[in-house]
This record gives sequence, C-alpha cells and structure tokens, in this order.
Amino acid sequence: MQIIEHVRAMIKIDHFTRVEFRRFKAFKLFTLPIKQFNILVGPNNAGKSTVLAAFRILAAALRTAFARAPQVVRGPDGQTFGYVVDLDSVSVAEESIFFNYDDSEPAMVSFRLSNGNTLTLFFPEMGRCLLIPDAQGKSIRTAKAFRDNFNCSIGFVRQLGMMLKCLRLSRIDSSNSE
Repeated sequence: MQIIEHVRAMIKIDHFTRVEFRRFKAFKLFTLPIKQFNILVGPNNAGKSTVLAAFRILAAALRTAFARAPQVVRGPDGQTFGYVVDLDSVSVAEESIFFNYDDSEPAMVSFRLSNGNTLTLFFPEMGRCLLIPDAQGKSIRTAKAFRDNFNCSIGFVRQLGMMLKCLRLSRIDSSNSE
C-alpha cells in the first residue's frame, strides 16, 4: 500500500468522489458518494450492475478521450466539445439504458472527480452516447488537455473472493520479508 501512496504523491491521480444517475437503467435519480476503494454488495435488483455498467461505458469513453481530440457535439446544454462513445465496444444492453425503457427523455451519468471536474455520459437517444468533459470552464480541445484535466483510471475486480485471495498472498509475502 505504501508504494501506491508514494506513486500517487509523485503523479497526481484524481479519483472519483460521486456518481449521479439520471434516468439511467435502474435509477430514475440516484447519487452515489464513493471513496478511493469501493465494494458493491446488495440483494438482486439493487442496482449493482447499473453502477458497473456506467463505469464500463466510462472506461471505454476514457480510452477514446485519452487518445483523440474532442469534436463538436450536441450535449445536454447545446453545442460543446465531447466524444462519441462506441457502445458496441461495451457489453451493455443498449435497449435498457433508459429508466423503465422510456427513451423519450435523455439519460445521463455524471462522474465527479477529486479535482472538481466532471465527466458526463449523455444518452440523447437509443444507441447514442456522448462523453462531455467539464473542467470548470477550461476548454478541452486536445487529448493532452483532456489527460491533464482528467487524470483518472478505472479498475475492476470481478469477485471479492479473488481480491481477498490477493490480499492474503500479499500479507504472507510481507510477513516472509520481515
């Protein structure tokens, strides 16, 4: 853990602090405060898969944004710079993106970062997704500007059992080195 903290001190990596869902899948309106490390547990139909789907789509969008300049798109507040997200590259059922399958209004998921910047996934219609970066008024017109203002990453551990096994192995290694 000390190595991770040391690297973070050297390279400022922003973490997610809050996710707001509007008309996205299982959530009509829901805000999820998050920490640097999170575990999702709950009964069936509690929304765990909805949260993971949003992060999977965001991960695909980030891959594009880190590599390319944005283009002019029509976002929730009109013309802006953003990125078209290829939903075919993400394993998410597109027909269930909208709350109660009602695509008469857009769906959105906004991710707040520790630096105050926001990334919004905007679903204006069936099969279309845009990533809209908001860097508190700063213009994001290049991939470098995006990377500088949205220095974040997303990682998944599929099962808690696998993570616990890794933690046990880590403890064994650290006790052997003492």
